[in-house]
Amino acid sequence: MGARAGDYAVLLGPPAVVGSAVGVVLLADEPDAFIPLLLVLQPLTTLGIVVGLVQLTRSTRGPSTFRLTVYQGLPAFAAAPAFRRQCIFNGLLSAALLLMALNGVRVTGRIVPTLAWAIFALNAVAMGMLIYRMLRSGPLVITPDGVAIDGGRTFVPWTALEPGPESPQWTLAHPALVRGRSIKRFQPGQVTPLDVSLWFLFRAIHSYVADPERRPAIGTPDELQRLRGAVARQAS
Repeated sequence: MGARAGDYAVLLGPPAVVGSAVGVVLLADEPDAFIPLLLVLQPLTTLGIVVGLVQLTRSTRGPSTFRLTVYQGLPAFAAAPAFRRQCIFNGLLSAALLLMALNGVRVTGRIVPTLAWAIFALNAVAMGMLIYRMLRSGPLVITPDGVAIDGGRTFVPWTALEPGPESPQWTLAHPALVRGRSIKRFQPGQVTPLDVSLWFLFRAIHSYVADPERRPAIGTPDELQRLRGAVARQAS
């Protein structure tokens, strides 16, 4: 399971709209219409970038939910990938850069058009890297045996973790026990953004690192309800 379909629409929609609008103007052979189009689209994309940047800095509060799932035949808790905020920001930024580059291509000379084509290339590479990351992303799954990252490409057994110096921290004490793709550090939500409060996620993982007797109940509705209640009490 990768990113949601709506995330791709939010990411690719703005540059597609800008490219289509400019393409219509150029194909209609109405160069004078480009300036009004630029005056309309440039403030809109700039305002959108600001809104997207604000969305990136916002954080969810409280015990955001896991969902119940089944992982390799066992009940588990899962947190799905959430790229929406990144897609809003990067989609609008890409649209603004595309508009800038299209305007630069129309300038006579060599330096400005060359810079415009460089913007095209860098923009395409950045978008391609994000889309590749979205396609390969997967949920973080907490199971009775450990934590699966990106849908299982990396699996961190509970025996590889130990409580950290302060609650709710933990440390990857035994990285040799990690299966699949190797990792240097275990920081859920850093590589793939997750649709769950990271505060809640860290508290939840810490509770199972510190209390192994709770692990067999992972994936049951009663345990999920208990976990949410326990974290909510800690927050208050």
